[in-house]
Amino acid sequence: MTENPEYWRQVRARAAALGADGCTGVPDWHRDCCLEHDVHERTGMDIHGQAISPAESDARFHECLRQRSPFSWWSPLAWAYWGGVRLWRRYVQDRNHQA
Repeated sequence: MTENPEYWRQVRARAAALGADGCTGVPDWHRDCCLEHDVHERTGMDIHGQAISPAESDARFHECLRQRSPFSWWSPLAWAYWGGVRLWRRYVQDRNHQA
């Protein structure tokens, strides 16, 4: 994760262009992390245009949340949000396989 304000401005602009809503269905306590994750998920690329896998997208999301938490690695919020996106991915994949 970067603390570069220009990077986060670009993330917010790209997310807005994609119609991203941030942390869907949960509080937006770390909205920039959620917007970055939305960009990764919707485009399959990072903000610099490099391909990113779903697993790497989720790992970066988790790291972003942890770095913004006073609890760092032990952040309950980071673990809960990361677990939520992983469970959602599994649900969507299972649903798509059944269709």
